[in-house]
Amino acid sequence: MAALNRFLSNVEKYICVTTFVVMLFLTFINIVSRYLLTMSLSFTKEIVTGLFVIASLAGSSIAIRDHSHLGLDFITSYFSKGAQRFLFVIANLLGIVFCAVVLYHGAIMVYHEWESGQVSATMQWPEWIYGMTVPVGALLLMLRYGVTIWQTVAAAPAREGQA
Repeated sequence: MAALNRFLSNVEKYICVTTFVVMLFLTFINIVSRYLLTMSLSFTKEIVTGLFVIASLAGSSIAIRDHSHLGLDFITSYFSKGAQRFLFVIANLLGIVFCAVVLYHGAIMVYHEWESGQVSATMQWPEWIYGMTVPVGALLLMLRYGVTIWQTVAAAPAREGQA
């Protein structure tokens, strides 16, 4: 499981760094073009929007890994450590269910885009290329939730023995 965790961490990092660098470059080129050449490179907006989706989902996966995603622990902080761990696992299982729904509907969306031959407005690229960011991101999130659950359950006896 540690190997999967390292692999996911590297994938998340690679996706975030690459997408942010490309988005920054394209946006900078568009701004320079707009102000120096007085013409906008409209294709950059289309690409940046697609990259933003996958960057957001990879960033969410990093937040899950680091336990820094939003959570309301006002009530659960009064529970025992075992109950908190149980609720944490339940919350992550619900995250997997949500991501499975997103994955399913995202895959259907991509299939329909591919089947209908839809192309993007500016670049005339197949729309399913942009659509793939949704199921790929959902799959990444599902894997991260699974690893988080595994780490929580596997570490539980060790923590209780130390307490």
